[in-house]
Amino acid sequence: MLNDWNQGASLSEIARAHGLSLSWTGRLLRQEGVVLPEIRQGVRRVLDTPRIIREYRGGASIRRLADEHATSYGTIRRLLRRENVPLRPHGGNNSAVRRFR
Repeated sequence: MLNDWNQGASLSEIARAHGLSLSWTGRLLRQEGVVLPEIRQGVRRVLDTPRIIREYRGGASIRRLADEHATSYGTIRRLLRRENVPLRPHGGNNSAVRRFR
């Protein structure tokens, strides 16, 4: 991780490559003596909202949409909620079956 940072990789890129959260990645880098930039708002990006809504309604998971659009689960979830898209229960179609057994 430290080598990646020294070669110019972003905190997000390092976290994604190692399967870690941003906060845990930052903590590990700080333990190695890295001075991270001050915390600030994320980068605003333009997402294809109609496409994301269409894919979600077509059965795509929030996780899959986040991966495909190179953004976070939370960003996709907030976008869907902001657009008043009814969210499926966690666990997809199987959750209702498990709940009532």
